[in-house]
Amino acid sequence: MTSVADPTARTASETFARDGTATSRRTSGPLTAMLRWASIVVVGALVLEMTCRVEDWVMYRMPLLSRFESLDDLLIRDADGKHGRANAQFQKWHMNSLGTRGPETTLIPAQGTTRVITIGASETFGLRESADHEYPRQLEDSLRAKVQRGECGADAGKFEVLNAAIFGMTIPTTDLDLQTRLRRMQPKIVFAYPPPVQYLEDELAVPVAPDSTIHVSTPPFRAALRPRVVNRAREQLKLLLPDRIKTLLRGSETQRAVKEHGPGWRFTSVPQDRVAALDSGLRQLVGTIRSIGAEPVLATHANIFDGRAKRDKDNLVAWEKFIPRATGETIIAFDSISRAVTARVAADSNVVLVDAAKRLASAPTSAFADMVHFTDLGAAHMADVASEGVLAAARAKNLCRGGQ
Repeated sequence: MTSVADPTARTASETFARDGTATSRRTSGPLTAMLRWASIVVVGALVLEMTCRVEDWVMYRMPLLSRFESLDDLLIRDADGKHGRANAQFQKWHMNSLGTRGPETTLIPAQGTTRVITIGASETFGLRESADHEYPRQLEDSLRAKVQRGECGADAGKFEVLNAAIFGMTIPTTDLDLQTRLRRMQPKIVFAYPPPVQYLEDELAVPVAPDSTIHVSTPPFRAALRPRVVNRAREQLKLLLPDRIKTLLRGSETQRAVKEHGPGWRFTSVPQDRVAALDSGLRQLVGTIRSIGAEPVLATHANIFDGRAKRDKDNLVAWEKFIPRATGETIIAFDSISRAVTARVAADSNVVLVDAAKRLASAPTSAFADMVHFTDLGAAHMADVASEGVLAAARAKNLCRGGQ
């Protein structure tokens, strides 16, 4: 008798095969999903990183494998002291072979050229302006236009401006840079716009000593592989934060610094010993400039608060964050007193004074990107008033005759 197979029956091998496949699917399913999502994250991160690099190349012609990843990479310390790094670039900030910001030039100025060197900190180096609109670059344009109008005499030659400022530079370190490095560039005029509030730092600044043992070289290739997207994301997050939140965070940071140092540490009024130190520093700077064969021009320091009926609280809190040892009102008062100090030093030393503080106080608030740094408009105002001082110094020293 022929038996009829039960259609629902399964052999042992079939059961094992089917159950084993099902088990395999159940166990590999989560792992596969994790790998898939990890791949998506990695690919996404690579795409974002490449996007940042392409954007830097399109906007600033910054190489895709640039080894410079921040503004700090544009600063070095070597046998000449602390100054800008030669042939370096980070985004819109280009350094030439002399370690000054701006177009390529020669160590010795061309025949018939009056070389002007601008010194100072970030306000002069340029932070918030668009590329090639920081005031030293616009100063060269202003000088060219005024020379063409005959404001320096019929035989006037060309004026060349080198931006030797660098962010964070103090007056003592700048003074040393003039003695060791900048003198070799043979400037005829040095335009000084140092920030006075550096004298409200925790400790008085001293020159950053030269160090001949440091070998200055281009950062290693591995620096080119560091992700740019992290810093870019951090910058974008800061931009997205409401001003009120940013002000609260800055205020909290300042208060932490004050608590760490205890009572009596903070300046609640203008410290006269720091005013005296500023006076001494400016006088030494004038002497150093003249010792290298150049004529100094001093400028008073401008800020967004001068001449305004209403003070911007957000900018005041931001200034306190950078100078936590002094209250906001003390910082403003010190900057105001520094104007008189600068004028007195200029008068005593027979130096041309540029009252930039007065000029910028009459400019709209849109001339400032923050408490002290300029927008393109502010840099244009600064360049115009600076050019008047530079030409006054040039005429006084008979430099309007072909740079001689």
